[in-house]
Parts: sequence; C-alpha cells; structure tokens
Amino acid sequence: MRRELESTLNEQVYEILRQRIIERQLQPGTKLDLAAIQRELAVSRMPVVDALRRLELEGLVTVRNRVGSFVTPLSATLYEEIFEARIMIEYWVTPKIILHISNNDLEELRNLLEETAHLVTGVTDETFDYRSFIRCDEQFHLRLICLCKNSHIIGAYRALNTHMQTARAYSLRALARSREGQQEHEAILEAFARRDVEQARVAQRRHAEHSRAGILALLQRYGEL
Repeated sequence: MRRELESTLNEQVYEILRQRIIERQLQPGTKLDLAAIQRELAVSRMPVVDALRRLELEGLVTVRNRVGSFVTPLSATLYEEIFEARIMIEYWVTPKIILHISNNDLEELRNLLEETAHLVTGVTDETFDYRSFIRCDEQFHLRLICLCKNSHIIGAYRALNTHMQTARAYSLRALARSREGQQEHEAILEAFARRDVEQARVAQRRHAEHSRAGILALLQRYGEL
C-alpha cells in the first residue's frame, strides 16, 4: 500500500511539472528550484527528484552538473525533426490503422471531435478554453496511432508527442488556428471512415504541415519556445 501511495504521489508531481512546462507556465531557461517545488506541493524531496529525472529523459528539462535543472528551450531545428518524424510515422501506419479501425472506434473519434467542435463554437479569443482543446487534440492523434497495434511505433509517437504538446500549447491558443485544426481533424476522420489510404495520408500531411508552419513562424518571431 505504501509503495502504491508513493507511486501515485510521484506521478502527480511529474504531471504537475510536465503540464507547467508544456503550457510554458515555466518559461524556457527557468531554473527549477527543488526546495521551492517541495514547499509548494507539500511533498518530500524524492517525488520532485523522480519527476525531474523523467522530464530530463523526455527532453523537457536539462540538468547541468553542480548548477541545477532548467526548462529546456525548444529550437526550430528540434521542431523540424519532430514534425519530420511525425509525418513519416503517420504516413506508414495509415494502412495499419485502416485495417484495424472499427465502427466503434470511428464513433468514439466522432464524439471527441464533437467535443472539440463545441469548444471552438460561439467563443472569442478571450473565452476560448484552449487547454481543453489541446487535451482533446492530443487524444485524437494518440487514439488514431494506437489503432496501428504496434507497441514500438506507439511508443515512438508518444515520445514525440511530449514536444508536440508544447507546440500545441502555442499554436492552438489562437482560436482561428484551432478552428482550422478542427476542420483538418474532421477531414482526417472522414478519410479513415471511407477506408481511403491515400486521402487519409494527404489529410494528415496537410494538417501536420499547417501545424509546423505555425510553430516555425512563432520561432522566427521569438527565437525559442
């Protein structure tokens, strides 16, 4: 029981820090004060240390010996590599997804898109709940990839997804881009519903390219994210 409680606490600390980094509540280059995090979250040292180790493995935190842990800045080169890998994975797994996707899967994905459609309807930039939209956006892509039934590909995509979430946290704050993304998701799902391999590939590639262009434009403007 004690081990289970410790595991749950470690996971909670990890998720809190991960979300703060992804949503850039903790800015790139910020030094992470271990003692301050302990006090704020009312936890011992070990859950924070464990969380920072996991975040370092994911590339979200950089540890400098005898200096400390810092939020890793994300560069244009890194995002180019991430999107290139994402596009390649989505291209090659599309036939596998179409082979395995069921009517129940399609219904679940449609329900998810109905939820995101509601989030972008009748709102303004000021009232838009972009955090909920980002979570749904992530779920849409992960649910599709999981249908390829290949644990190694799913693992690779999940690893990329950590940084893609940071990209979403920037690009999808803009309501106009989120509405475009919603339409692109609907086109992707429609292609899968028709079991059309080539159209599904085209729709996914178009969506990824639009997302990449938006992120690179932000990087040109701000330098790092």
